[in-house]
Amino acid sequence: MRVVAGRYAIRDELGRGAMGIVWRADDQVIGRQVALKELPSPRGVTGQERATYLERVLREARTAGRLNDPAVVTVFDVVSEDGITYIVMELVEAPTLADVIAREGPLPADRVMALGLQVLGALETAHAAGIVHRDVKPSNIMVTSGDRVKLADFGIARAMDDPNLTMTGAIMGSPGYMAPELFTGSQPGPESDLWAFGATLFHAVEGHSPFNRETTAATMHAIMYDDPQLVRCQGPLTQIILGLLAQPAEQRLTLAQTRQMLTGTQVMADTTQVVDAPTVQVHAVRRDTLPREPWQESYPAEMPLAAPVPVNWAEDDWAPKKKSGRGRVLLFGGAGVVVVAALVAVFLISPGYQRSEASPPAGTSTVAPTGTPSETPSSVPPTTVSVPSTVSSAPAPGTVTVTKPAPGGSPAPGQPTGGPPPGGPPPPQEPEKPQRVLIPLTRYNNPKGPHFSATPNVPPPAGFNRENLMGNLVEAQESGTRRIYACQLVASEDRMTSFDPGCEGNRQVGILGYIFTTKPTGVQTVPLHRCTYSGGHFDSVSAKCEGEKFEFLFGYLIV
Repeated sequence: MRVVAGRYAIRDELGRGAMGIVWRADDQVIGRQVALKELPSPRGVTGQERATYLERVLREARTAGRLNDPAVVTVFDVVSEDGITYIVMELVEAPTLADVIAREGPLPADRVMALGLQVLGALETAHAAGIVHRDVKPSNIMVTSGDRVKLADFGIARAMDDPNLTMTGAIMGSPGYMAPELFTGSQPGPESDLWAFGATLFHAVEGHSPFNRETTAATMHAIMYDDPQLVRCQGPLTQIILGLLAQPAEQRLTLAQTRQMLTGTQVMADTTQVVDAPTVQVHAVRRDTLPREPWQESYPAEMPLAAPVPVNWAEDDWAPKKKSGRGRVLLFGGAGVVVVAALVAVFLISPGYQRSEASPPAGTSTVAPTGTPSETPSSVPPTTVSVPSTVSSAPAPGTVTVTKPAPGGSPAPGQPTGGPPPGGPPPPQEPEKPQRVLIPLTRYNNPKGPHFSATPNVPPPAGFNRENLMGNLVEAQESGTRRIYACQLVASEDRMTSFDPGCEGNRQVGILGYIFTTKPTGVQTVPLHRCTYSGGHFDSVSAKCEGEKFEFLFGYLIV
């Protein structure tokens, strides 16, 4: 058994790739299993370049070790032995997102958004610490049970405040997920991570990478000059992906905008509504003036990406087809009847109108339905309408007289059909159903151990760090919901969530919101459990309580 640095006993190989080999190892000092990533020196690198490489790896391992986020694979240590550098990381045994896509095919948009929100949280933590990941892609995202995410391989991440540790001429990252500005000599930054994140979301929802081609050169050309073609993706996720894959870095969605758009989608009563999500206009500019190779896809220049399909209003499907001159006469004749009927309806609002079975008075005109005798039923008498000789803005009472009702007692065309006359008080309308307001429930932790589940109603105390968004409570009580409270234990820094307003003998901090005690219909949900460990309580969406002891099921959060 090989032992590295007198401490890490290698057991077996977990995987290998372009950046090295990953081993399962036993940390003989702590007594835990770890992932040991072996990073051999690049080929052909000697002297000062080798020293720069080792310095870069050590620096990045130290900066990555500062990250504290549940969606980040933790870096424990970095050691060097016999010219080989090893990064000691948290052991996560789970398939990657690339494995999940290969096994299940393109993923539903709502699932991709839920996974993406966790990856975005990891990038938020990294960028806040001054670290650029530089290799965000599906094969570096591990998906554990319950669709919990771990962003791995910060081995090539670089601190943003350290511009001198990149070897000259080296391309660090996977070409299919590298932002276009990186190929023109720009330094990696948060914007390039967000481009890679957008390409990753595209891969997850479409089932393939947006820019991967047969060769690296072709891939680079596609990134620089081709537009992503979304086929399966619909709804808000389309706008997010296109906004992240905007060519100019300055026009790309920011991290804050991306989070707002991902969390602005709320599912309510079998419909999806985007609440307070910014509108992003993505301009897809064709680049057909540049040379294009046979292997590249071609798209019609007159159909730019994301443009609405033009409608030929001259050939509306709903309009009658004009097959003959007679058809045109009937069309315009029908329009005349509609106009006269509209006039009748307007005149009928006069309070002095009356029904009469007598002959029409002098000065009236008889308007019969347009058409030949064979087209007009003989049993329907013509409608007699009195038209005043002078048109005024306020017609006098009695200027319109309907001499005969329609057969069967139904009103003739243009007559009121019942209810209050036009111009009177409007009929009572059913009150609109109140819109469901969701409250995000986020878990925080304290370096000393306590956890806290917070909402905008009850923010986390000072000193607590954000872990992850678990789901959403509802703001107002509904059928099948129950209020839950934030509590602080007596004589302890530990916090917990409870149904009891007395917090089970502890101190109530505030009302978090309402949780569904049974699964609501028409929305996606995730169960919320209360768990316990030696130091206190915490909430989790994992039925296994992340390896700790299960207490009880609170209910269901909306996701």
